[in-house]
Amino acid sequence: MILPDGDNVGIILLLVGLLIKSGFSGFHLWIPKVNEGGPSHALGAFAGVLEVFPLLLFYRYVLPNQLDPIIYQVLFPLAALGIFFGGITSFFHKDPKISLAYSSVESINFLWLCLIIAGMFQFSVDSELMNLSNSFRILFFLSLFHHSFSKTFQLFSIGMVARLKNSSSSDELKGIGRLLGISPLLLGAGTFSYAVLPGTLGFVSEATYFYLNARILDMPIGRSVFLLPSMIFIFFGIVLGGFTHIKLFMSLFLSTPGKDINIQPFGAQKRRWVSISLFSLALVIFIFPLVLPYFVRLPMLSPFVDPQLVDWFWTLSIVSYITIGAVFIFRLYDHYQLKRYGIPKTKNWDCGGGYSGHELSIPSSVFSEPLRNSLGRYFLNKTGESKVDSFLIKGITLFFRLGTGLISKTNHPKDEDVSKYLAISSMFLIFIFSLLILGDFGGL
Repeated sequence: MILPDGDNVGIILLLVGLLIKSGFSGFHLWIPKVNEGGPSHALGAFAGVLEVFPLLLFYRYVLPNQLDPIIYQVLFPLAALGIFFGGITSFFHKDPKISLAYSSVESINFLWLCLIIAGMFQFSVDSELMNLSNSFRILFFLSLFHHSFSKTFQLFSIGMVARLKNSSSSDELKGIGRLLGISPLLLGAGTFSYAVLPGTLGFVSEATYFYLNARILDMPIGRSVFLLPSMIFIFFGIVLGGFTHIKLFMSLFLSTPGKDINIQPFGAQKRRWVSISLFSLALVIFIFPLVLPYFVRLPMLSPFVDPQLVDWFWTLSIVSYITIGAVFIFRLYDHYQLKRYGIPKTKNWDCGGGYSGHELSIPSSVFSEPLRNSLGRYFLNKTGESKVDSFLIKGITLFFRLGTGLISKTNHPKDEDVSKYLAISSMFLIFIFSLLILGDFGGL
């Protein structure tokens, strides 16, 4: 992108557009609306590619420029609040697809947080701050992979299950995933990643973030004082965002479904293609941590990796090898036990005493209801809608209705309303032309 030397107006306007397009904190209102009614495969592609494309544009065109530090100082707490708000709202929302939408808000703001910290210190003369900036560049790409593949998996699996029954309540969808005929171990790959289990993409991303926060805490207080107050909001949002996926997985895929539940047809051919799609995404989620030390050697990443970070990635990779190997061994042992003794009688995680009735199975609201009165009621109203979003929508609506005072108060337009509309349009047109003329003559 070519701009005159010292002219950052175009960069700032591009930054604003990218913030809006990506669903940054305060500009996220459209993301839940998109997830509310879209098909699962389209939403998966949207989360994997289109949501992260504005962040890649920021990395390519905005980050290399030396912006005023105040811009990053304003964006940093907003991103932290976006993580906090997205995690809390996703945890307490009862619609599984809307919960995943607010989980995307949390993930997107986390990606912005990485880029903001990278941009904040990239031109610092302090070597520690420069290394911190480079490390958060690496974390951005790791988290980008985590969001793209893990969130695509979740939207594809949970979104598909939610469409099998015409319901927007996760409690009414309890146990419906067991009717698909697909292994819960495969359906849980995305949840395992968001639960930060070793051997997954989410483990690599979140563990690296905690490691970098430990390095921040080791820095002198004068260098890290700006980052420390926001950590509690960030940690809280990340934890609740992860529990959102855990509660949905346990309720939708592990609980016992009701006997009178009716779902749309799900034939063998559809089951086969869904299994292939989920398996291909699961492979990336589990294989990426194993090749992590080689991934950071790519030409675009290797200049930003310091020796401490390389050692850390080798540690994560070794832990992932051990974890995946142990799970594989236990799986082989379980297969051997099944062949030798047959299928055990008790197959349910939430029904004790060998009873297999759906009455004792646990809905997803059991996880969130104990915290609703102390925390959730401040963010969601009684109908389940976000109070923050409702406030923002109301403010935007009032802003766009400012001109209604100049026209007719009734639904039937009058003759003089046309002239008023033309007058308003003319004033804005003159204002735009004035900006262009001042820009040409160096006035701006």
